[in-house]
Amino acid sequence: MHSIIILLFLYDIFYTMKKKIITHPKLYFDFKNTSQGLKLFYYSNKLDNYGKRLVEIDLDSQILSFSTNDLNQLNKNEYNKLLTYIIRQERIMKIYLNKGFSDQYQNMKSSLDLMYSFKNDFESIIT
Repeated sequence: MHSIIILLFLYDIFYTMKKKIITHPKLYFDFKNTSQGLKLFYYSNKLDNYGKRLVEIDLDSQILSFSTNDLNQLNKNEYNKLLTYIIRQERIMKIYLNKGFSDQYQNMKSSLDLMYSFKNDFESIIT
């Protein structure tokens, strides 16, 4: 009876913990104030058939004023998000390597190569 209670307790802890949703970093490069709201132009993890990053747009009707300084601050926050993402992916890649999962390791490695390139893009804009 006691072990059933412990198992139910552990089950409750395990399944009620919220998983953190990981969002890919965005590199904002332009903005426009329009009648619909603020349009933010950015690059993310979406690539075209040639391996170039696609331009995407966020529309925010709540923001009334926005400046280049705001854009720079936004990119600094996204850069920190990118660094965290890279660190997590490096840890996972190391686990794959240690466990002998060569296919997963190679996939992660190629993905990380794209993120390192993205990091260089950030550094050329925010510095």
